[in-house]
Amino acid sequence: MSFEVALAEGRLEEARSLLDDLARAPDKGGLRLPECYADLAKAFDVRGRHDDAIAALETAIEHGWGGRPDPRSDIAEFHLRAGRGEEAARIWAELKAEDPDDVWLYNAAGLSYSEVGNHAFAVQWLADGIEVAIRSGDPEGLVAQLSDVRRQSLAALGLELDELEQQADGFIAQWRDPRRAQPSWSEVSLGADQWLAAPEVGEEPRNGGADLAVAMAWFPAGEYEKAIERWGSLAEDWAGVAHADYCRRMDGHIKRMRTNGVHVRAVAPIVIEEFVKWCDERGEDPDGARAAYAADRYRLGNGVDWPPGRNEPCWCGSGRKYKKCCGLAQAAPMQAGSAT
Repeated sequence: MSFEVALAEGRLEEARSLLDDLARAPDKGGLRLPECYADLAKAFDVRGRHDDAIAALETAIEHGWGGRPDPRSDIAEFHLRAGRGEEAARIWAELKAEDPDDVWLYNAAGLSYSEVGNHAFAVQWLADGIEVAIRSGDPEGLVAQLSDVRRQSLAALGLELDELEQQADGFIAQWRDPRRAQPSWSEVSLGADQWLAAPEVGEEPRNGGADLAVAMAWFPAGEYEKAIERWGSLAEDWAGVAHADYCRRMDGHIKRMRTNGVHVRAVAPIVIEEFVKWCDERGEDPDGARAAYAADRYRLGNGVDWPPGRNEPCWCGSGRKYKKCCGLAQAAPMQAGSAT
């Protein structure tokens, strides 16, 4: 039995044993160990086996699992759900001291406290996150999300909206104002020109892109590996990048474009066999037709809406909640390196 099958069937002890054996193998069984141990941690957590989840995630970290916020934040969350609030608070306080400007940490802690009903702590963490995000100009586009969750916690405590929420309203309105200075379409799409369903040649999106619905071409797992093997131009940039990292880089690039006024609304999955047939019918070169294909798929309703809700399954198909998967990606150009 493979690790993937054992995990999918909920045979977690077998999955852990198989993964531990693979960790000692020279080729690691072809698996990406940090992600596998993180998946195992999630599965244990769903079962309420929080100590096993912590142990699995600690192993993932030992093998190089990273991201924003620091994955130790997930360990704090496991402790919180296990009823060990003091331990969770200690870890989050340490992470805050190490990186007080990591807005994702405030988001994670605040949302976790809100989900377990500790609204007083949620209000404070989310307030700190709003202040950090506003101070930095909110490149991640998180103020609206932080404010939304904080307002729910304020309501649960029977409290009125405060001055910070008024400040957040003003900031969000300004941040979304299409009249603010925007880069050109070509600047925003730099690094993703063959992935982005752009406007017609010579057309500049209105209001920096706010009124234009676009999609990003995307290879799902399985198709991604086939594409890299088939097209050398893809292999040059992506052969050494795992599918999960590729998805997070794409998520980060979409965030960057939306921050700059280009309204990406979906990702358009590319199935190699269908894509090649589509190119043949139109006389297109598959090596440079991804953007046109994405536009066509999106027009026909074959896109995956972006972004999903925080607690909804991630668009990439990993099975994780968006907030724990590609939602962690930083706003950054697609070719700028890992977005985790």
